Amino acid sequence: MMKAYGLKTHIWNNNLRSVVLLILFPVLLLFMAFGLILLWTAISSDMNTEQGLVYALNTMPSAAPIALGAAGGWFAIAFMGHQAMIDMATKSKSVTISQEPRAYRLLENLSISRGETTPKLKIIETPAMNAFASGIRDKNYTVTLTRGLMQNLDDEELEAVIAHELSHIRNRDVRLLIIAVIFVGIFAFVGEGLVRSVFRTNLARNDHHRRSGGGNAGALIFFAIAIIGVSYLLAMLTRFALSRKREFMADAGAVELTKNPDAMIRALQKISGRAELHNVPAEIKEMAFENARTGFAGMFATHPPIEKRIEALVKFAGGQTGTNTRPQKRSGVSSQNTSKRENRPPFGRRGPWTR
Repeated sequence: MMKAYGLKTHIWNNNLRSVVLLILFPVLLLFMAFGLILLWTAISSDMNTEQGLVYALNTMPSAAPIALGAAGGWFAIAFMGHQAMIDMATKSKSVTISQEPRAYRLLENLSISRGETTPKLKIIETPAMNAFASGIRDKNYTVTLTRGLMQNLDDEELEAVIAHELSHIRNRDVRLLIIAVIFVGIFAFVGEGLVRSVFRTNLARNDHHRRSGGGNAGALIFFAIAIIGVSYLLAMLTRFALSRKREFMADAGAVELTKNPDAMIRALQKISGRAELHNVPAEIKEMAFENARTGFAGMFATHPPIEKRIEALVKFAGGQTGTNTRPQKRSGVSSQNTSKRENRPPFGRRGPWTR
């Protein structure tokens, strides 16, 4: 009962966060647009701070539809074409069952056992050991695995990782993360690109005038940059506000599906320290199975430490550390292993996924 309540609550919270992000997006975008108008006014006119604020406020009614329309168009394009963008950024390739029968059959069997449409399977040719799920709806859900992951995990371990990614799809984590990535990407483009362009074309031209003190441009520029910076920071923080509990929930979902916490523990141990995806945008890394951050960056980590995930699997899922890997391929689960798994109560106690 607690397990079902925890999962339903998690999915409901993800749906709520998706709605909040979509509502917050135009608000922050207009806030940033106001800052950009203020900045342009400061470096291209003789207005003082008060005059610049009044002018920017008066300009907003005509500028707002343009800003929202342009950003909305970009959001729609990115929303529909996000998978192509991810494929380009990661150089992932679609594979068929004839090309990768082992991984494809594991993915297919897990999907069938849950009564869900089998996602597409894609591979990244890298020795790093990682995986991620992407997509918005059934017809474009995708599970992407790295070559290093497939080569270094046995069947049970690879099955556990795939089950983890399928749990992200089931829990609506994937849709929430995609919206957050698009959301922050727009602000990164607007906040960095336009400000850089404004300064490049106008700052030098108006430098002499500002040094002479005309129009209090310095104060107005400072105020404008502060507004732009705050809106950009708030947009960035939405990404970090996404609960790290989603990884515990996906681990729990994988164990529920495979009945094999030991395999997940072994997979986590093998992946630890070998998951770094080089030359991949940070937004995609945050969607991955593992995205380690240490030091100051750990304050904004989107994934709990692997040690904590293993600890939760041992404490709440009855998992054991130090079990032996099984490199041989298997067409099914032996009756001995099945019996052992069925006797283990993987969700007998309240864990981090039900808080």
